[in-house]
Amino acid sequence: MFHSILATLRQRHALRQSITDLLARADDHLLEDIGLTRGEVRALISARTAPQPQMFEVYAPLHA
Repeated sequence: MFHSILATLRQRHALRQSITDLLARADDHLLEDIGLTRGEVRALISARTAPQPQMFEVYAPLHA
């Protein structure tokens, strides 16, 4: 189990690094190749790093 957690963390780090590298480039041809704009990539990053709701927040309307 620990090995899978470590592998997931490494994969997330590599993904974050590659996205950061795309945004650091002066030209947008690689972004255009994958069909994304800089704004869309930034939105994906901020959505991915946004705090996730806690379990009780998700189910709160069911108990109201």
